[in-house]
Amino acid sequence: MTALPNTLAHVGRSLADVNGHDKLTGAARYASDFSLAGMLHAKILRSPHPHARIVSIDASKALAVPGVVGVVSGEDLSGLDHTYGMFIRDQPVIAVDKVRFAGEPMAAVAAETEELAYRAIAAIHVEYDVLPAISCIADALAGNAPPLFDGRLHPSSLQPPPLCSSWVQEPAPNILFDFSYSFGDIEALFAGCAHISEDRFTLARQSHAALEPHVAIAFASDHEHVEVWSNNQDPFLLREDIARIFGLSAENVRFHAGLVGGGFGSKSYCKIEPIAVLLARKTGRPVRLALTMAESMMTVCDHPAEIRLRTGVSASGETVVRDAVVELDGGAYADASPSVAMRMGTRFNGPYRWKGVRTRVRVIRTTTIPAGSFRGFGMGHVTWACESQMDMIAGRIGLHPAAFRAQNFLDPGSSGAPGERVLDCDLTEGFNAVRNRIADKTTSANTNRGTGFAVACKGGGSSHRADARIDIHPTGDVTLAAGVTEIGQNTRTILTQVAAEVLGMDTARIRVVNIDTHSTPFDSGTHASNGATVAGLAVRDAATKAAAEVLLFAAGRLQCRVEDLSFRQMLIVHGSASYSLSDLIDPTMKDNPASFSGAASVQTPGGSLFWMPIWTVAEVEVDDETGIVRLTRLINAADVGRAINPQRCISQIEGAAAQGLGQALFEDISYRNGQPLTATPLTYRMPRLADIPADFETIILEQGRGPGPFGAKGVGESGNLTIPAAIANAIADAVGARVMDLPMTPDKILRAIRAKAGASPSGR
Repeated sequence: MTALPNTLAHVGRSLADVNGHDKLTGAARYASDFSLAGMLHAKILRSPHPHARIVSIDASKALAVPGVVGVVSGEDLSGLDHTYGMFIRDQPVIAVDKVRFAGEPMAAVAAETEELAYRAIAAIHVEYDVLPAISCIADALAGNAPPLFDGRLHPSSLQPPPLCSSWVQEPAPNILFDFSYSFGDIEALFAGCAHISEDRFTLARQSHAALEPHVAIAFASDHEHVEVWSNNQDPFLLREDIARIFGLSAENVRFHAGLVGGGFGSKSYCKIEPIAVLLARKTGRPVRLALTMAESMMTVCDHPAEIRLRTGVSASGETVVRDAVVELDGGAYADASPSVAMRMGTRFNGPYRWKGVRTRVRVIRTTTIPAGSFRGFGMGHVTWACESQMDMIAGRIGLHPAAFRAQNFLDPGSSGAPGERVLDCDLTEGFNAVRNRIADKTTSANTNRGTGFAVACKGGGSSHRADARIDIHPTGDVTLAAGVTEIGQNTRTILTQVAAEVLGMDTARIRVVNIDTHSTPFDSGTHASNGATVAGLAVRDAATKAAAEVLLFAAGRLQCRVEDLSFRQMLIVHGSASYSLSDLIDPTMKDNPASFSGAASVQTPGGSLFWMPIWTVAEVEVDDETGIVRLTRLINAADVGRAINPQRCISQIEGAAAQGLGQALFEDISYRNGQPLTATPLTYRMPRLADIPADFETIILEQGRGPGPFGAKGVGESGNLTIPAAIANAIADAVGARVMDLPMTPDKILRAIRAKAGASPSGR
């Protein structure tokens, strides 16, 4: 492939994080750093039971604690539209009548200090009528399982097309959502296949485990106005939720959002903000609600799942047909589960050619932590099952796993399913990049060393709106306003580089403002790796318009045509002469502008705006005496279209890969008798620095087909998708034993090794 020419001054440079100095010195302000005069501190009383009716709540002793200003419970929601959720509104701000998972908010206290708030919640007495727990999918679908809901639910304003009435009916008790998708004559295609494989895969409950827990600060100056500071990924959508819940005009709800210390989907849509608002309205004072990390882990998680794949191939190894049945554990409430189910259901074709694909995805309700959006929006589940089975099929039909994949890749410009966006990348090029890199590996005396491949292609940018505004000041400084939230992906840096490129100026003179929904341009939220692509396009167009305003003004001052002028390095060039903006500002004239502004809005259509391919090869060593796996080498390649900031792309991939490593080998919020066993930072095992391989490489490809500014496209959701399958395939290559349940803990690996050897579970 011919390398893209890099004639641009700012695009293609690994510019440091524009907020990096403040982050390193501690000067950067996150939501938890804000403090308002007279601010109270809130804490939440959580249910100890996974499933129970609320008989009574007595908060009299809590209110008697000195320094306690207010207590709220379900009774305070009377008259409010008090439920929320992305597509289905079923989660109450605070439990009303019934609790559906251990850890659900029962009441909240606002006090002068956090210590007093903790004392107060300990003094609240709740009487429960305990009901049977439903801890897993099998329990939920059992004939004697108690229903968690009566079946009638509110759809939200974001409802998908099938949900078009004022009420929706659950498909069956404890089944929230049932989604089907297909193309091709499935059974006829299976009948013509030479080889059919049927396999079952599972995934455990993974926590987002962001470094910064959920925080919300709310102030209600009166019952008609609310102001909120929050580390949410969707300030504009959240504004609509708060307005609806409390019966307010959206114009009277103001949200502020600054830097966010990680989200990965956990801070998407409505979460704890309504509780802070409820307390602020009741007390008449600002209220700060800051969760602990353990509480954040109990707020939302990824979906545990069971995936059954039936796949048919031809005698020569051509992929023909796939049938997938998925059951997702959605936990107690809907959150983003319907959206995850729909996106997952249309992605089982992956990066390969198929004549037919059929999927069915059901979301099952259990009395566990609500599951929601997680980095990749279900694509990690799909890739784990499909890329594991690709290796298994290759072994069954006598092909090398790499060759089997390579012969079935979609071609650039082709479509993987009817009506789907055509492929905007070269899958073969990326796959060859990791294959060639692993081919030069050193030999090892360890006979239990193996390598495994995995490939994924995630869509991004669907149905997203991003607005931006650029203000060029006479001083030569620039203010950039955009509604995309900075959650650690360095969007502010990327947008700064885009604006600097268009304006031909130093990035140091561009300031990105924090989000304020009263003044910041609208954005649909930080999702689907949209920041660099969609918000980047809006910034590019806004900067172009702002520069045009400068030239129009300058043409008037210089009495020349706009076409005779150019604008670079904050100078207006006219022939051999150049002028700064201040040179053209005449203090005696009344038409001097305060700034030159450009605004733009970009709305993407439905379906994927671009594709994010990721190619991975993992090398492991397995101790067949203990089942312990050591990841010795990890190579990822990703196509980013055009790397606006190469180092930021690498950081995104590597950070995501670490998350994938955790899902592969360690992470699991497990339950026993309805109670979470590992939902705390001390009990939840995440990757440590020692788990990251010393040989950890990321290859950034620039294939130039992205729809974003300068050919860029998103990359943030791809890096974690392939890691579990690549490691599983490497383990199988090392010891010939296949693990099909995540995480692949040493006991599971050891059982697989012993089963392969034909030994009993207790013997070698």
